[in-house]
Amino acid sequence: MKQNQNQDNFKRGTAELLVLHLLQKEDLYGYQITHTFEEKSNGVYTMLEGSLYPILYKLSSNGYISDYVQQVGVRRTRRYYHIEDAGREYYKEILADYLAIADGINMILDRK
Repeated sequence: MKQNQNQDNFKRGTAELLVLHLLQKEDLYGYQITHTFEEKSNGVYTMLEGSLYPILYKLSSNGYISDYVQQVGVRRTRRYYHIEDAGREYYKEILADYLAIADGINMILDRK
């Protein structure tokens, strides 16, 4: 149980970074984001869509991403998320922070 709590804390701290990273490559909808997390991490990094949407709303309210709705089929629509210039700048900032922290952790663990 403790391991899951640790993983959840780590996910919360990295989710914005990873979402913005993926959106730099292409506009995505929520399920695609969660599926890509799981697929690219070989199942290690999973996130339920219900946990993702508060992150997307926060990024949107801060002006880092925007969204638009696209028709899919006759009766369905999908909400796609798009990174804005402010989001690209924010991504660079939090990526630099993440890398600095990761380097510091690796030094403490005698891995560097």
